Parts: sequence; C-alpha cells; structure tokens
Amino acid sequence: MSTIKAYPLQSSAILRLNAEKEFINVQPWYQRRGDVWTKDKKQLLIDSILNEFDIPKLYFHVISSKQKQSEGADFDYAIIDGRQRLETIWEFISDQFPLSDDFEYFADSNVKAGGLTYSDLASKYPKLKIRFDAFSLPIICVETDDIDLIEDMFSRLNEAVPLSSAERRNAIGGPMAECIRAMADHHFFTDRVKFGNKRYQHREVAARLLFIEYSLLFSEKVVDTKKPYLDDMVRKYRANQATQLAALRNKTTTVLNNLDAIFQTEDYLLRSQATIPVLYLLTRAAADSGQTQKVSRDRIEEFYQQVARNRVLAEKDITQASFEFLEFDRMTQQGTNDAASIRERVRVMGAYLGIETDLK
Repeated sequence: MSTIKAYPLQSSAILRLNAEKEFINVQPWYQRRGDVWTKDKKQLLIDSILNEFDIPKLYFHVISSKQKQSEGADFDYAIIDGRQRLETIWEFISDQFPLSDDFEYFADSNVKAGGLTYSDLASKYPKLKIRFDAFSLPIICVETDDIDLIEDMFSRLNEAVPLSSAERRNAIGGPMAECIRAMADHHFFTDRVKFGNKRYQHREVAARLLFIEYSLLFSEKVVDTKKPYLDDMVRKYRANQATQLAALRNKTTTVLNNLDAIFQTEDYLLRSQATIPVLYLLTRAAADSGQTQKVSRDRIEEFYQQVARNRVLAEKDITQASFEFLEFDRMTQQGTNDAASIRERVRVMGAYLGIETDLK
C-alpha cells in the first residue's frame, strides 16, 4: 500500500534555500511553468516577506535515494507547489527586479526602500536585508515513492488557482503525457509557431495532433479535439495502451518535420493555435499521396490572402463573395475543435492547393 508522510522543513531560511537551490528541482514534469507571475505580484510577495506577513505554504517532495538512482539526478527536493514564490525570491536576490516604488516598511517609517534592489538593501539597509535572508518560508516536506500521490497532490493544491487544460492533462501522468511533452519540444513549436507558451499552449496543440493520429488509428476518422477526449486519451495510455504509442509518436514527428521545413521562424502564418491541426492534416495528406510539393509557404500565404480579400468583398457585396471562403473564415473563429470544422477547413484549403483530402 502506498504511503505519504508530511512534515515542516526545519531549516527553511531564505538564505539557506538560495545557497542550496541547485539541489531543488523547480520543474518536475507535473509542474506548471514558472513564468506566469507579473512584476507587481512578485513585488507584493517580497513586500509581504519584508513586513513579515504570512505567506502560503510551499510543498517540497523529498527525493529518496532510490528515486535519485532511478532518475540519475542529484536533487534533494522537487517542488510540488510554490515554484513561482521560490523563483520570485531567487530573482529578487539576483537583482532581476526591485521593490515597488510605494514600498513601506511598517516596522520603521524612516526606512525609504521603495525602488531598491536586493543589492541596494545590502548597502543602504543591511538590517532589512538580513531580516529578508533570515525569513523562514513555510515549507511542508512530503515523503513518498508513489509519484501518483504527488501528481494528485499537485492537482488538489492548485484547484483554487485554475490550471490550464494542458497543465491538468500533464498532471495525469503516464506515457502519453510524456509523449505530449516531447512533441511540444519539437523545433516546429519552439521556433516556428508565433503563439506563446506561458501556460503550455504548445503542449495543448501537441496533444491535439497526437489525438488526431490516435483517432485515425482507432476510429479511422477525425474526432472532436476537445478537452474531455484529449484527457481520456492520456488516461487510457496511462492504463494499458502504451503498445501503440511509438507509432503515433513517429507519425506525428514525421509530419511536424515536414511542417518545420515549410515555415519560417515565428511565422505569422502560425500565430493561431486553431490553424495548426488543419495545416497538419493537409501536410499529412500531401505526404501520403506524394504531393508534398503542393504544400508550400507561398501557396498557403496566398490562400489566406484570398480569404482576407473575400472577407472585404463580402462587406461590400456578399453576393460576389465566395461562400466557402466565408465559411472557412467563420470556422477559423468558431468551434475550431469540432471535427466537422476541422474536416471542412482541410477540404477548402486542400482544394485551393490542389490536394485531395478524404477525411471522415
């Protein structure tokens, strides 16, 4: 039976945690990204620490010697919850941002530290800097070798701060979640797409592409790429379907390689997540039928220019506009995860590029 033990970390002063940060894994794979806090929120945390307010607890997973051996890492802890808080503290110590201009030190109104960095505190208000260094963070240590319990704790702790769909799916764990993470690290996502990745948007799109392959393999048709279906795929692979995962991964990688060769760095044609499944299926169909030369960046750009011109024409005289292009335009904005929308957009763009598509 799996067990879990929790207790407060005895020596949790900021100065110690900063000195030992190389032994703290801030990004175990179930974690969310650490760059989602605004500067104002970071300054508020430092303000709270200097004025000795209570701050929310942080949770550290204590890495056992067995886990160290299996993972080949030398971490003593992995952060379950509190990554943004801890990284904010480290950023302040490295002078990456100052105190807010309106900072007030309640214990002594004569202290005028607004706008000062950590280094400034050391020279102008050394006692205040020492107070910061000595502040003990409320850290709870968690001991267990059952990673499922850690994943569950991470999800529960973040219920009050809603996780994105990609973050929740990542916390499910298993081989498909791992595969999604790997796909999101493909050069196509890290270099070609123009949309951001603060809340794992790349993983969200990667999950949809893998789900397309999953649907074509098991259902022989394109299925809605909506959250419940993506989550169900991850859960099923966690349970018993890992045998087919290599084929899905290889096929998806091949198509992404083709897409990567077509587009430019941070290509404005890839500024919307909704376009990726359509371009993926078109590139896939072209490769399967030996027509890869028909999928070029110039032709795709030309298609979108025609759609844009058709939109302007419809505003002047809708009877002169192409209904198919108008529908493509509408479906690009509404119901983008619906199977019917995906199939129709692929068909319309495929017809323009001269590629036959036969999606069910």
